[in-house]
Amino acid sequence: KFIKSLKNYIGVSGEDLMKSSDFFNDFAESKPVKSLLLRFHREVGASDISEALGEALKPRVGEEISDTFQKFILDMIAKERLEKGSDIFITCKGEKLWASLDGGKDAASISIKGLCPAVFLVYLGDTPVSPQAKEGFANGFAGLAEKK
Repeated sequence: KFIKSLKNYIGVSGEDLMKSSDFFNDFAESKPVKSLLLRFHREVGASDISEALGEALKPRVGEEISDTFQKFILDMIAKERLEKGSDIFITCKGEKLWASLDGGKDAASISIKGLCPAVFLVYLGDTPVSPQAKEGFANGFAGLAEKK
C-alpha cells in the first residue's frame, strides 16, 4: 500500500522523479511510518556522526533543534565509536522519531515538530548529503510503483 500523497508518482521513471522536488518533499512530509538506514562502511566516531547529522539539519530546523538532535543521537549511540558495518535505524511516524543501532530494539525516541521531514530531506532534498542515495531512492520507488 502506497502513501496516498505519492499516488501521483506511480508509473513515473526514476529519472523523472529525480527532477521533481515535489516528489521528495511529499515523501518527507508524509505522516505514515517511514525508515532510514544509515550503514557505515568504515569505523567512525559517534561524535563525528552526531555532528555531521546536526550540521546537515541546521539549515532546515535551526541551531537549537539541531543541537538537541545531535545530543539525542550521541546518547542513543552510547559509545565512542561505531565499527565498520554498523547501522543506525531512524524511523519516523508523524512528529515522532525513533533511532536505534539494532533494527528497532531498544529504540530511543524524540518528538520535535519538523524534525522528521528535515531528517529525510538531508538525504532527499535539493542538496542531499549523498546524491547516490537520493537517486537510489527514486529508482527504487519507480521500480516498486510501476503501473501494472
